Amino acid sequence: MLALRTERIKRGWSLVALCQRTGIAPGDLSGIERGVRQAFPGWKKRIAQAFKMSEADLFQTVDDDV
Repeated sequence: MLALRTERIKRGWSLVALCQRTGIAPGDLSGIERGVRQAFPGWKKRIAQAFKMSEADLFQTVDDDV
């Protein structure tokens, strides 16, 4: 699982809320979080901007403890 999901849940954001912030469809965001879909470079940038975090921090693999 990516740190992206952990951070999203920690902030209390739904997939739909993140979709509204990034313009990326909820299904695509879900796939990215689960590692079954690759994020395009432009998507990574928009997601990082929404979180005000670096791409490196958000797109690292973490333990699935959420």
